[in-house]
Amino acid sequence: MQKIRGWKTVPKLLVVVSIAALVIAVIVLNIRMGGGEHNALDEAVEGGEYALSAVGRSHESLMYFVQENQSQAQELLKAARTSIDNAKAELTSAGRTQDEYVLNMVENYKIISNASEVMAQGVHNLLAISDSLQNALNYYDQGEYEKAAEQASQGLGVLTPLLSELNKWNSSLNVLNYNSIASGHRDSVKHAVSQYRDEHEIYVQYTLLLKSLLEGKDYLEIREQIDEKLRQLQSAIANEDYKTAQRLLQEISELLKSLKDPKYKNATATASKLDPALLEGKAADASLDLKTRLKDMAGIQEFENYLKSLDKFVEASSYLSQGKLQAAEQAANEGLGMMEQGQAPSDPELQRLFTGLSGAFNSLLGQIRGQPPLG
Repeated sequence: MQKIRGWKTVPKLLVVVSIAALVIAVIVLNIRMGGGEHNALDEAVEGGEYALSAVGRSHESLMYFVQENQSQAQELLKAARTSIDNAKAELTSAGRTQDEYVLNMVENYKIISNASEVMAQGVHNLLAISDSLQNALNYYDQGEYEKAAEQASQGLGVLTPLLSELNKWNSSLNVLNYNSIASGHRDSVKHAVSQYRDEHEIYVQYTLLLKSLLEGKDYLEIREQIDEKLRQLQSAIANEDYKTAQRLLQEISELLKSLKDPKYKNATATASKLDPALLEGKAADASLDLKTRLKDMAGIQEFENYLKSLDKFVEASSYLSQGKLQAAEQAANEGLGMMEQGQAPSDPELQRLFTGLSGAFNSLLGQIRGQPPLG
């Protein structure tokens, strides 16, 4: 009998255990269902963190590129793209929720994630044209402007198409709703927006640098002639060959007039937008040089004013060599007066030229008045 009663007890226990298991399963299911929105929120926040990380790494990668450290730039670009992939996965999962607040958060973080992807593509493009960029800068240093333009054209073929995307996401960042961003991320988001815009500006500077080399090649050829004649002019003055100096001044003046041709307008307009402070190394040096040498109409006018004053210096020097002290002093004073009446030149090249000429006039006047020459 004992054995039979034991068998009857077991089914009862099984029923009780089964019911308990069912109750636990229902409770767990309810907890999971009740916590589903919380999980989506966590995923959205995590996706946002990955997106912000991607922006930071892309920006770091760009900084290494600017510093001409390509290997480090490559490593950080890989890290940025890993963060972008993680951001996409988390935000896609979070986007399956029905919670309006979480969905709005996901949309904001997607804007940052997409912007970071464009940033990464920008660094990738710059790394891809690195050889063309360096070749273009080397040819420019050597005065081989046609070859520099050819290399610049290759680089622009890669860089230019992304500009519209950079502009697009730059505008999209203006419409971020900070109320739909995790409170702990808001300062980081503002910093990320700043980093994006910084990268945008730098990317644009590289395109402007290459465009200046491409569009300015003919202008630069004429500038090379002007620079050579200025060197010859300096030598002629030093040798007191004032007839040759007058001829060179006329030739330089004619070359400057040719640079007023409207066909050079695009080149000078492009160069005027260059900001060497945003670049480093050879790129920064070339940017400053191009901005200075590719003068617009106002810059050419300043150059012409310099030549008029220089013409008076040659005239005064010629009179002095002939012993005509009164005529020499009058010409020197007229030349100084012309310099003082005009506005101070705006670019570094002309500032140096005007400063040097001013010192030369003062030295010349000292000689005319019987003072020993300086130096």
